[in-house]
Amino acid sequence: MLNILIAPNSFKNSLTAEEVADAIAQGIQNSGFKAKVLMHPIADGGDHTSFLLTKLRNGAMHTAKVKGAYLKPTQASYGLINNGKTAVIEVAETSGFKSIKQKLKSPLESSTKGLGELINTCIKSGITDFIICLGGSVTVDGGIGMLQELGLEFFDGNKKLVRPLPKDFDKVDAMDLGKLKEQTSKCKFTVLCDVNNPLLGKEGAAHVFGPQKGASPDDIRNLEEFLQHFESLTFNCSKKSLNKVLGGGAAGGLAAAFSVFLNADLKKGAEYFCEITEFEKSLQKADILITGEGSMDSQSLEGKAPITVAKLAKRKKIPCIAIAGKIPLEIPDELQQYFTMLMPIGNQPEEIKEAMANTKNNIVRTIEQISKLIHSFHNKGQNKD
Repeated sequence: MLNILIAPNSFKNSLTAEEVADAIAQGIQNSGFKAKVLMHPIADGGDHTSFLLTKLRNGAMHTAKVKGAYLKPTQASYGLINNGKTAVIEVAETSGFKSIKQKLKSPLESSTKGLGELINTCIKSGITDFIICLGGSVTVDGGIGMLQELGLEFFDGNKKLVRPLPKDFDKVDAMDLGKLKEQTSKCKFTVLCDVNNPLLGKEGAAHVFGPQKGASPDDIRNLEEFLQHFESLTFNCSKKSLNKVLGGGAAGGLAAAFSVFLNADLKKGAEYFCEITEFEKSLQKADILITGEGSMDSQSLEGKAPITVAKLAKRKKIPCIAIAGKIPLEIPDELQQYFTMLMPIGNQPEEIKEAMANTKNNIVRTIEQISKLIHSFHNKGQNKD
C-alpha cells in the first residue's frame, strides 16, 4: 500500500491549508485508490500560520482585545506552544484585513499598535519567547505603533512626548530607546517572512506593498518620506540602519523594526515552519508527496511553502505532485524540476470569483483523476512482480 503525504499551503481567500488537505484526501478516497494517507498542511508565515503551527505543536489558541490597523477595537487570536512558554502571533490578526472589516483606508492612517498591545499582554503573563508571522498586514507604519506600545518614545522639536502615526511623523524630532530596551530586554523574537524587499526605494515597503494596502500615488510618496525620516532618526539614535535589513520591507516595515529594535531573528517562513513542525519526520514515511497553493509560478521559487517541501522531497527522491488554482501556460524549467506533475485545478472558463467559490470541488475532482492514474500504474507494477 502506498503512503501518500498531503502537505498543501492555503489557497488564499478560498480554503485554509487544512481545508485543502481534506479536499485532497477526499479526492483520493473518491478514486477508489487504497492508500495510506498522512496529512501535514503547511504555511509560510502568511494567513493562518499561527493557527496551523499551534495545532501541529499541540498548543492552544487564545484571544485578546486590541486595537486594529485603524485603531478600532478588534479581537485577536494567538497561539501558545511549548507548554505556554512561546507565543505565536500573526500580524494579520492585529493589523490585517480582519481588523478593519475588509474596508481599506490610506496606510498613512494605519498603525501596528495592536501588535504591541498583544505582545505586552504576553510579556505581562510571563512569556518572553515569541514567534511572529508577518503575512497579511494592511499597515505601512514601519512598526512605530508596535514600538511605542513596547516603550519607544518619540519627541517633537519642543522635546514634548508625542504618539505619531505615519501621517504626522514629520513632527518627530528625536526618540528615546531607554524604556523599550528595559521592557523587552528578556524577550526573544523569531520573525517569519517570505520576501526580500528592503524598507526604502522602488522595491521597498511603500512602493511595492503600499498599493495593495490602499495607498494612492500621493500616499506612496508620503509614506516613503515618513520611512526615510524614521530611518534617519533610527540611525542617529542607534547607529543601525533599518534599510540594510534584508526583507526589512515585509509587513510595511515591521521586519526591519523587529530586527533593529528588538534584535529579532528573521527566518524564511516556510523553512522555519517545516523545521518547527518536524515536517521531515512526516516525509520519511511517504512514497508520494502532494502539495499545492492558490497560484504557482516563478515567484513561488522565492521561498513559498510548496517549493520548500518539494525541495525536501527531491532530496529524498520522493515524487512530488502539485496542484494550483493558477499556473503558467508554459511552466519554467526551474519550477518544473521540483514536480513530477504540476496541475491546475480549473476545468472550464470562469470568472475569478466563481473559480474561488469552486475551489474545493475542483481540487477533489482533479485529485480523483490523478489518483486513478497513480492507482493504475501502481497496480501494473504490482502485477509485474
